[in-house]
Amino acid sequence: MSYPPPHYVDNDTEYTNRIIDTYGFPLLTSSNVEGPLATHLPMVRDGEYLYGHIAANNPMAEFLGTSMVFLAAFHGPHDYISATLYDKPEKSVPTWDYTAVHVHGVTTVLNPEKSVDRMVELTEKYEGPDGWAMEDAASYASRLFPHIVYFEMRMDRVRGIRKLSQNKNAATQARIIKDLRAKGIDGLADEIDLIRKS
Repeated sequence: MSYPPPHYVDNDTEYTNRIIDTYGFPLLTSSNVEGPLATHLPMVRDGEYLYGHIAANNPMAEFLGTSMVFLAAFHGPHDYISATLYDKPEKSVPTWDYTAVHVHGVTTVLNPEKSVDRMVELTEKYEGPDGWAMEDAASYASRLFPHIVYFEMRMDRVRGIRKLSQNKNAATQARIIKDLRAKGIDGLADEIDLIRKS
């Protein structure tokens, strides 16, 4: 028995890249002899690579640039789905619909010049054209750089997951979408609507 079920797996790059680019704050995981390690961080995709940075004193930093495989788990829209929305609630249980992309890969530590370039790209992406810029605090930012490790992560294996009530009939899916929109969960409603039309 495979997991996740094959009908929830969607490795189409149009979908996986959209989730990565839109929800760019994954959970990055690895492990050491003491057990699992995890860090939440912003990551930006550029071609077949993800770029990110962590504090130099983060225990994960010592494994960057080694042969260790990391996992970056990106989470898109998700929410609780009540069994009351199903045709036979008395013979059903609630579930959680969600979208996610898991990226496995090895990392390379960036040199100082590339690190600055990637930090500028990150701030420009989220600040917009009229927002804060690195040169606004160049002196302060330069003092922080020795305490931050910038890296790229090759996207060696990418798995997209879309658990969006695909196993339900059209009427049930319509009720789920209506319920989500009533609660203001439009992102997940849009995802379910999108997969219904594909």
